Amino acid sequence: MKERLYNEFGDRVTIHGDSTGLHLIAEFEGIYFTESLLSRINDYGVKVYPVELHTINKGFYTNHIILGFGNLDEAKIADGVAKLKRVLLTK
Repeated sequence: MKERLYNEFGDRVTIHGDSTGLHLIAEFEGIYFTESLLSRINDYGVKVYPVELHTINKGFYTNHIILGFGNLDEAKIADGVAKLKRVLLTK
């Protein structure tokens, strides 16, 4: 997952907390995960979890999402990241 994100987004993404092997946090510079954007991502069939919903200190993580990949094979990861890129980088 980490390599795939870096391949697709380059320096537009920073990865945090990937040592568990089941999920990671992706931080996207200049992209804010509003309800509208989260809805569009969901419409593409990609499930993401905004960090902002899970933090005590609100307003600091609006550009972070949790991506789970513990039960996905490489093809599904590649497809999901490609769809995420389409949503995030299409105006």
